[in-house]
Amino acid sequence: ATASSHNDNVYITIDDEGPGIPPGKEEKIFERFYSERPEGDAFGNNSGLGLNISKQIVEAQGGTLVAENRVDAAGKVTGARFTICLPIDG
Repeated sequence: ATASSHNDNVYITIDDEGPGIPPGKEEKIFERFYSERPEGDAFGNNSGLGLNISKQIVEAQGGTLVAENRVDAAGKVTGARFTICLPIDG
């Protein structure tokens, strides 16, 4: 994770090295009860609430939470990136 500030905002970026986000699902993953289970993962291990709750907390503070895929120079997905932007209260 990294953090930086710019224009009265603080940005927190979390990267992972997983399979990434299915194309076109970058917003849908934040919906309540939505879950992308890894192949072979047993049903019931993912509630689909974590990202929804995270986004609600960030937005309640006046911020944003966005998701995108990380890609290498060849365009291969190397994981997901979640970026939180929160206003700095002055």
